[in-house]
Parts: sequence; structure tokens; C-alpha cells
Amino acid sequence: MKRTIRGRSSRAALSMLGAASLISAALASGCGGSPPQAAPAKSPARPAPEARDGRGEQRRGTVEQRAQGEQREQREAQRAWCVYLEALYERATEQSKGWPKFEQCTRMTTMASPRMLRATSECSLAALRRFEGDPFTAAYAEEVSRCGSEAMTATTLPRSDLAPFMAVLCGRIAGCGDLDYDTCRQSLEEGLGPQLERAIGAMNSRGRQEVRACFGKLACGGDLGPQISACLEPIMDDLLWLPG
Repeated sequence: MKRTIRGRSSRAALSMLGAASLISAALASGCGGSPPQAAPAKSPARPAPEARDGRGEQRRGTVEQRAQGEQREQREAQRAWCVYLEALYERATEQSKGWPKFEQCTRMTTMASPRMLRATSECSLAALRRFEGDPFTAAYAEEVSRCGSEAMTATTLPRSDLAPFMAVLCGRIAGCGDLDYDTCRQSLEEGLGPQLERAIGAMNSRGRQEVRACFGKLACGGDLGPQISACLEPIMDDLLWLPG
């Protein structure tokens, strides 16, 4: 029976199973209610004045070049994902005439880092070529889930790169008077550090910016775990594009 790559069946076969739920479970067990005495948040260091000898312009040029390079890598990685979806479409419909939504797919953008997206695409395509029979099954979904999990592990954020996110998060918590800054950093890095490094490492710069902005807007006095989950889950759900 022919299938189309849309709806629940395809999402079961393609989704990164457990990515958001893994974070949610860790947060639920690691961060509870309001802690004791609070200390004021540490004031961020004042940025140094921009040099007037042309270095500021050079830095801006470097940032722009880096952004352009990431955009190019993002498009190339998205195209690799579309190549996989096209192969899945051809398998599902038992034809080799190409996928009508291929060009639309290449124009889409997600929150996945280029490296993570490309690794998932290449692994999933290899799994599809090895797999015999109907790809819309639990067995194939497990293969694709493994691809996503391995890609996330490979793109795990270094602990040093997690620091800016923790600074925003704990600055907000300390500012609310819920917990002093140093205790927050130590507690969250020890309890949630690995999960946050894995989740944020899978995101591109746009996704990371949204996470940081969300961390800076946490509600005072509420349960911390669900709020952090609420910042992460929409972006985790947008790591891969699927046709509607």
C-alpha cells in the first residue's frame, strides 16, 4: 500500500524521539520549587569601548562573514535533509519521479545546527537504503531515532559554551530573589548541565538566541523545571522540517 510522507505516520518515522521529553524528565527531577535565601545577581561586566582605529569595523565584518557562512551551511544541510525526504517519498510511493515538494523543502529553515542537521540527514538516508520494506514502521522509526540521538551527541555543547546561557538563566533567578547566583550556577550545571549541553548544542544560532531570550524572561516564583522545558521544547520540536 502506497503512503505519503505526511501526518502522524511520517512523524513517528522521522522524529527525534525523546529529545524534548528527555529534557523535561531531567528538569522535572532536578529543579523544584523556590529555594531559601537569595542574594542579588552579579552585575554583568561593562563592555569595553569600541576601538577607533578600524578594529571595530573589522570585527563587524568578521561577524557578518561568519553569519553568511552559517547561512550557507544551513542551506546546504537543509538540502541534504530534503534529499533524504525525497528518497523516503520515492520509497513510500513506489516511484522514482522525484518529490513534488523538494524545492519547497530546500527553502525552509529550522532551528537545527547545520552540523546536526547534516549528520541526521546522512545517517537517515543510509538507514533507509539499508532498510527493506515499509519505512513507516516502528523498526524504521527506531533507526531514525538512533540517527537523531547520535547526531545530538556529536554536537553536544562544550561546558564553556554553556556559560552564557547559565549566566542569563541564573541572573534572572537571582534577580527574582529565588536563589543566589552562585548556588544557582552550581546546582544547575551539576544537575542539568549535560542535558542542556546536548539540547542547545543541536540548535543553530537562531535557536540559541531564542533560548537565551526565553531564559531571561522566566516568571518569578514559579516552578523552574517546567519553565525551562517551555523554553527548550518548541525549539527542539523545530529541529527538523516535515511536510504538512
